[in-house]
Amino acid sequence: MSTLRVLLAAATSPSHDASWTLFDAQDRPVRSGRGAPASWPDADRVEAVLAASAVRLIGVALPPMPADRVASAAAFALEDQLASPAHEQHLVASARRRDGVVEVAIASRALMARLRKIFTRVIAEPAAAPLPSAGGWRWYVSGHEGGFIRKPDGGAFAVGTPEADGPLPAELALALAQAVRVGGANLHVDVAFAVEEARLAAWSAQCGASFKRGATWRWDQDGRALAAATDLLQGEFSRQPTAPKRSAISRFRWTAGFALAALVLHVGATFAQWAWLRVDAWRTASAIVDIARDAGISDAADAEAATIALRRKFTDARHRAGLAAPADALPLLARAAPALSVLAPGTLKTATYSPGTWTFDLAKLDVGVAGTLDRNLSAAGLASLQATNAAGTRLRTTLAPGADRP
Repeated sequence: MSTLRVLLAAATSPSHDASWTLFDAQDRPVRSGRGAPASWPDADRVEAVLAASAVRLIGVALPPMPADRVASAAAFALEDQLASPAHEQHLVASARRRDGVVEVAIASRALMARLRKIFTRVIAEPAAAPLPSAGGWRWYVSGHEGGFIRKPDGGAFAVGTPEADGPLPAELALALAQAVRVGGANLHVDVAFAVEEARLAAWSAQCGASFKRGATWRWDQDGRALAAATDLLQGEFSRQPTAPKRSAISRFRWTAGFALAALVLHVGATFAQWAWLRVDAWRTASAIVDIARDAGISDAADAEAATIALRRKFTDARHRAGLAAPADALPLLARAAPALSVLAPGTLKTATYSPGTWTFDLAKLDVGVAGTLDRNLSAAGLASLQATNAAGTRLRTTLAPGADRP
């Protein structure tokens, strides 16, 4: 099965030229070129490779969690790092690595909506570039324009093209200065394109990091790396078809008959249990609404509104009596304090309270401490969400359902 991969930084159009490479069934490049869509060769699959200037990768360390929570936890960890409003960004998290890190790709939602109509997959150009060694960065030239930096945690950001005999691109110089301040002067940068030794020495003197010559790289040189990259067409932009269900009745009639009878019995029992649970839930909801009305709450339209109103009335009553409510700042902090005792001195940076919620900004935690902290908070009757970003670990905690009694 042949695959045509096209390098793009924006949605394609009939008059838009783009670089393309055709790969065979073993993901080996066989032809390359550049041209408008009408000139592209035929292929079984057509995929878009999103240039580094149109996508950003961020490595995020997350504690062990179910796969369906990874995307929301990653978005929470990165909420302070999104350059555009969240509703304009499409975030896709890769599979979680053994060290707990996921690569989060950030691209324009509008661009993804247009690419979905044309391409079977969309991948990020930097995701196909090899990771540098620990303690170093690697500088690649993009196949579209400019270049990008790849970090050991999987992160990548776009940089400009250096001028002839000129200094480093401004964004790269600033990023390196910040990295050297935080991590010391041992940072090295592998340059994966042709460059003279004199320029490497000049760049090293400019920012305090060591620049070294590395192996050159092209976006289309490794078809297997492109095939293994995370598909950005996920969530609302997914193009994966639902696998058709195959019936075994035609080949195994007796087995299918017994299975159908068991299914009917199971469905009947399930429906009966569901009906009983619905009735029981209705009775419980009605009782909650009646309690709210007896307490003088006349606008409780349903159980949820009644529960919120009762909790608010309970909180107001305690405040009028000069007492604290369970979700107030000090009682909530008192619940969390024993669990936070596992943190080493200096780990806690800031603590911010908003109604019913404490948010703690911490230094980076290892996986063991993060897991112990989560279990201790749960045992204290608190629900928590934690994620690690470039600045450290952010922890948000609230009262768990049913734990709001004083």
